[in-house]
Amino acid sequence: MSAEASFKWGRRRIAYSIERTDRSRLKITVTPSCEVRVVAPLQAHKDEIRERVQRKGHWIVKQIEDFEQYRPKTPTRQFVSGETHLLKGVQYRLRVVSHVASNIFIDHDRIVIETPRSESRRHKAALLKHLYNIEAHREFPARLNAVMPAFGVDGVEHPRLIIRPMIKRWGSFTPKRNLVLNLDLIQAPVYCIDYVIAHELAHAVQPDHGPRWRRLMDRAMPDWRERKIHLEQSLL
Repeated sequence: MSAEASFKWGRRRIAYSIERTDRSRLKITVTPSCEVRVVAPLQAHKDEIRERVQRKGHWIVKQIEDFEQYRPKTPTRQFVSGETHLLKGVQYRLRVVSHVASNIFIDHDRIVIETPRSESRRHKAALLKHLYNIEAHREFPARLNAVMPAFGVDGVEHPRLIIRPMIKRWGSFTPKRNLVLNLDLIQAPVYCIDYVIAHELAHAVQPDHGPRWRRLMDRAMPDWRERKIHLEQSLL
């Protein structure tokens, strides 16, 4: 598990996560999705971490700006016929049909939205979110059941599953031993969903991303690094 903090650079306030491991030196990275991650020694004081991050502020902002410049820009969704939307890693083409009552369903390779003509784009977006919610509550418990046996040898008990929108994470494992998954993860391929679940279950044994956590992942899911990269590239 990680902590979160932020620092101000010019007019920007930049958030960063802090992972504590048994490494001897502090490491700062910026991911292609513009997340700032700090891996710090277990004994490092939070003030020392903040000072180091602040000193690297210019480099951090430059990295973020570089990634933002070359990052593909997703057009604003209009929720009109012909637009494509992801569900479990598959592109579905949207079909919007005028109807007296609102409804949404999957028809082969299409997501069909039935709605009165007067309804707004926001209403159609809410219908799609409703579909994602239904699919997530159907798929995520099944994937959790599929991944759990890999952690049985570590004594990990079946956690309570919570599905909700999350801003900067795909999932988390809470001190109360709840597994929280981001609703938007339902857009990812199933093997990426499995990776996020395994990632968080490993935190039930080892809170940080140190060597023990990596050994757990290597044993439970040997190709987890490839799945992680695919997730980051497909849902930026």
